[in-house]
Amino acid sequence: KNETEVIVFFAGHGLPSPDGKKLYLLPQNGDQSILEYSAISKSDLFRMINQYNPKSVKVFLDACYSGESRQGEQLIASRGIRVVASDDTPDNFTVFSASQSTEVSLSFDGAKHGIFSYYLMRGLEGEADQNKDREITNGELLAYIEKEVNARAVELGRTQLPSLVGKKGEILNRY
Repeated sequence: KNETEVIVFFAGHGLPSPDGKKLYLLPQNGDQSILEYSAISKSDLFRMINQYNPKSVKVFLDACYSGESRQGEQLIASRGIRVVASDDTPDNFTVFSASQSTEVSLSFDGAKHGIFSYYLMRGLEGEADQNKDREITNGELLAYIEKEVNARAVELGRTQLPSLVGKKGEILNRY
């Protein structure tokens, strides 16, 4: 309690509930037609982690809630996707998301990762350290991944802007 630092990384599909009010992380074996039973509710996951009062939680989500696959195919053709913004993120959480709610989180085929995952890893290895003090703040990482991810997405004819929920000045990584 108040000592543990939790890191969560998820790369895959994200889908909203039919009414757009709940967001789900869809595991490889999840079934889109029964999200509430076969997927992971983002708010339930956050609540479950937070019940143990960790010192901090860092969450990296290379998933989108647009309803499209990385190849541009509709995951659920029978319903329109409408995501409602939510503020259910606890204060001790820092959450980096691969894209805005209506954007697709694209893949970087040459690296066999999502674009977000690829530049997230490069940024944490030191490329995001703008002032070269060997510390990477949330704000430095966000600036780096916004620039690099969107540039790569534009090359593919799309836009993809990562987002941050958390304190920009907080140190995320020392190397």
